[in-house]
Amino acid sequence: MGRCLKLLRRDDDLHHEPTSREEITELLRLVERDLAQAKITGLYPDGRFAFAYNAALQLATAFLRVHHVRVGATSHHFRTFQELKHLLPSDQRQFALTFEHARRKRNVLMYDQAGAVSDYEVQAFIVEVKGFHEWFLHELRTRFRGYMPEQEKGRDSR
Repeated sequence: MGRCLKLLRRDDDLHHEPTSREEITELLRLVERDLAQAKITGLYPDGRFAFAYNAALQLATAFLRVHHVRVGATSHHFRTFQELKHLLPSDQRQFALTFEHARRKRNVLMYDQAGAVSDYEVQAFIVEVKGFHEWFLHELRTRFRGYMPEQEKGRDSR
């Protein structure tokens, strides 16, 4: 948390703000909804990618929130993934790099070129997002139990 507080002191767009189990639960509901949408094969790859990207953004936000970091509106997506990279353990930073690459691809899809993502790329990205989702749920169970959604707690005892 020391590094985080230093960053917050010199950055007006990052805020130290406690979170709650309810906030994390709602973010994880968005993740599950968007991952389900991303898996619908009848959608255009661009749309599936956008759903998977939103799931990644919400997961990154949830990870930052359990560290009591809130990213402001200025360059929100960029800043979220930058902070994710700084707060992730070194053996998990590939997620932040993958999500940053996806952010750039999303910008192309949203603002410059339709059809710039293949079904294969979408599928590979979904796998990455699901991997981060599983890792984050493990972190909630082991390091951040106070933020574990109630429905996930029941899965622990199985």
